Amino acid sequence: MKFKALMIIPAAGALAACSTDGESGGQSGNDSSNNENTEPIEVTDASGETVTLDKEPEEIVSLMPSNTEIVYELGALDRIAARTDADTYPEEVTDVESVGSGLEPNIEEIIAMEPDVVLAHASSGIEDSLSQVEEAGIPVVTVPDAQSFEAVYDSIELIGSTIGEEEEAGDVVDGMKEDVSDVKEATEEADASPQVYVEVGASPDLYTAGSGTFIDEMLTAVHADNAAGELEGWSMVSEEEIIDAAPDVILTTYPTEEEPLEMIASREGWEALPAVENEEVYALSSDKVSRPGPRLTEGLEEMAERIHPDAMVEK
Repeated sequence: MKFKALMIIPAAGALAACSTDGESGGQSGNDSSNNENTEPIEVTDASGETVTLDKEPEEIVSLMPSNTEIVYELGALDRIAARTDADTYPEEVTDVESVGSGLEPNIEEIIAMEPDVVLAHASSGIEDSLSQVEEAGIPVVTVPDAQSFEAVYDSIELIGSTIGEEEEAGDVVDGMKEDVSDVKEATEEADASPQVYVEVGASPDLYTAGSGTFIDEMLTAVHADNAAGELEGWSMVSEEEIIDAAPDVILTTYPTEEEPLEMIASREGWEALPAVENEEVYALSSDKVSRPGPRLTEGLEEMAERIHPDAMVEK
């Protein structure tokens, strides 16, 4: 089936800046354990600029949920001095002051806080606003808009270098790579490679994930075919295209009051889809498959459990 790329919606980073699935955290790593480093730190960020910090930062402003999740996983959540409204994981971060939206943060408030560093994100498109922060003498490190696991690993290592947690960053990356390898090994011997349609938005139009997205990479990793693999990025599709594709499995990544199967089956013409007839319609945690951070491997495992439950039981 041929899809037509009707519209491209913002990259996963920008989507994640505005979305949450309301989960609370239970991982360890809440407190920074390294001795304070008073030596200057230099990093080259996503803008290609070399940013110099006088010392290991004690107060960090994070302008993207994935940045905050990475800092948390590196054991430095106690150094987050401010966050955005969308930063909801781990649960305790909601007690930290918010500077507004990641796309429209309160620049005056950030400057008044005088943090040691601001962790921005390349997907936000707020370079002009952040220039005011830099002019006030506050270092800004822009994290790349990662669209692959390898790029996420680079982001984790960049943030680790910025906050003086290089060794911990290496451990986190190694752990993620091991998790990905385990899932691939568990699913590669599956008898079938089902065609999967992943719906990332349904109102007022249908959106899905094409090539060049985490979701597409995840589907490949779990031995499945992306029904929208001919598209690039996050794209709008028509109901007719999905019906013609006849996916074996349907996954939704957005919150809904209805059960996923009930919602999908209620659409005219969708009741005859193999995924609906076989009741292979499931919900995924949006944050775990869209936020470019450490929990992507949890999203990968969740996806594998939906598509190849027997293989993952044996994992």
